[in-house]
Amino acid sequence: MEATTNILDTLYEMGHRNIAYIGGKSAVVNLDGKIVLRKDDLREDGYIAWMKMHNLEQYCHTFTANWSADEALEATNQLLQLKDRPTAIVIANDPMTLGVYKALNDANVNIPNNISVASFDDVEINRFLAPTLSSIDMNTEEMGKATIRFICFRQLTY
Repeated sequence: MEATTNILDTLYEMGHRNIAYIGGKSAVVNLDGKIVLRKDDLREDGYIAWMKMHNLEQYCHTFTANWSADEALEATNQLLQLKDRPTAIVIANDPMTLGVYKALNDANVNIPNNISVASFDDVEINRFLAPTLSSIDMNTEEMGKATIRFICFRQLTY
């Protein structure tokens, strides 16, 4: 949630108040090895909490896509139909950003003049987008190591 807060704080400092969020639902692997869809997502939860903390509930718009560029494109098209169009979008991961960029381009919405876009992951493809995407590096290697340590610890305590 710290990364979400950092992105939102930066957008707020830039003057943005009407900030939308496009993300997906998290999935976890339980101890039986089964994939379980969670009802929440930490990035989305962080976004909602931050918007409430800054008294911006009237601008709190979340759109759920299935972590794909195609669904992010559709979510962005829905976002563009809002009466009070957001001035910034936070996207849960970089691959989804491709769909967001396409939807904005198709609607002749200029990044960054008409809308700001920020994301998570900081993958290599970002440098090929025009304009270059602002993205937070999530250090997935360290997150994976922490997950393995957690699982090993849980198994030792049973």
